[in-house]
Amino acid sequence: MFILIRNIKLFFHLFSDTINFMSYKKLNPIIKKFIFVVFLYGLTSASFNGFFGIYIKELGYSEHIVGEILSLRRLSVGILAFVIAILSERIGHKKSLLIGLFTVGISSILIVLVEDVFTMKILAVVFGFGQAAMMTVESPFIYSQTKEEERVHAFSLAFATRNAAFVTGSLLTGLLAEYFSSFTTTSAVSIRYALIVLSSISLLAVIPLSRLKLKAITTRNDIKLSDFKGILNKRIILFLIYSGFIGLGAGLVVPFFGIYLKYMLDTTEGTVGIILSIAQLGTVIGGLSVPLLSKRIGSYKTIIATQLLSIPLLIMIGLPQGIIIVAVAFFLRSSLMNMSQPLIRNISMKLVEHQNRSMMSALRAMVNNLSRALGIFVSGILMSRYTYNTPYIFTIIFYIIGTTIFYLLFRKETTKNSI
Repeated sequence: MFILIRNIKLFFHLFSDTINFMSYKKLNPIIKKFIFVVFLYGLTSASFNGFFGIYIKELGYSEHIVGEILSLRRLSVGILAFVIAILSERIGHKKSLLIGLFTVGISSILIVLVEDVFTMKILAVVFGFGQAAMMTVESPFIYSQTKEEERVHAFSLAFATRNAAFVTGSLLTGLLAEYFSSFTTTSAVSIRYALIVLSSISLLAVIPLSRLKLKAITTRNDIKLSDFKGILNKRIILFLIYSGFIGLGAGLVVPFFGIYLKYMLDTTEGTVGIILSIAQLGTVIGGLSVPLLSKRIGSYKTIIATQLLSIPLLIMIGLPQGIIIVAVAFFLRSSLMNMSQPLIRNISMKLVEHQNRSMMSALRAMVNNLSRALGIFVSGILMSRYTYNTPYIFTIIFYIIGTTIFYLLFRKETTKNSI
């Protein structure tokens, strides 16, 4: 308990001077323009992450069906990450990202124009292909278009921008759904219209991305599936196992946050959007503060501390004491658990040689999304059979296991600096 309180005080002490915007202004023009693409794409991700589950529920389907459809999307991302990695090395990062953006935009519109479960499952797989392109290619794209001294800031800004889009997208989707409810007969239809609007906006990202002029990089055109086996060693396998436990824990609760807020706390779509946007705002602030914070206490300690500090907040969410406390817990949990993601992505790129970064990104995307898919599927069953609180118990256990693996894996790096 003493260590927990000491770390909390440290984070509040550092918060006032962690965000150094001048460092972000020095980023090269390619990254600055790409950040706008990240924001537009994030609008669709936010609206679907927060409200697509509610939309399926409002159509009259159970949590089990919600879990099946959402897990199929994640399963698609995990499996197709290999395909995207191969594709990106042959046609380039830019074209791969363009294909991903277009696929996400079109499939996200089509999936809410149908109500048949089988058709939604097929479109969820297509949706996953587009997301796989964005998740797999973004890290090697940023890495290849930046210098060493600006890399952490680039990853942090991309992460913070995506979450700023989540703030905007969550808030807009909730408010639009309430606005459209004045003109529609059911809540499902109003949410459908809101999702279509946000998906259409996201399609605009194709325009600035297509105009980007990238630095020339050396790519490998002969990449094969067998190459993935060649980069696996004990260190990378343990890192992927760590990612798997964190993804499994996140899959149990994160995709159902919107459903949890609406049906457990009996709130409106507008309130759900506000709470989710506030939670993501914390992630934006945390993401921007990561570079200086990691310099003060070290990247590895930052990851361990933030993930451990999020666990008590999960308990507060899982045992709700009112909407205000839950909203505050959501804010702090999202800030702590997600702010270290830029550091994790940067570390994953450092584990391999430059020619293997697309493959490493694909492996991480595969493990993360397959584990999330499993978590989503299991959570749907747990919620339909038991209560909305049940998955939180398992999430806490998996987060503790994952963080322990990370500490053991990077013990030497962690002990270099004293917190």
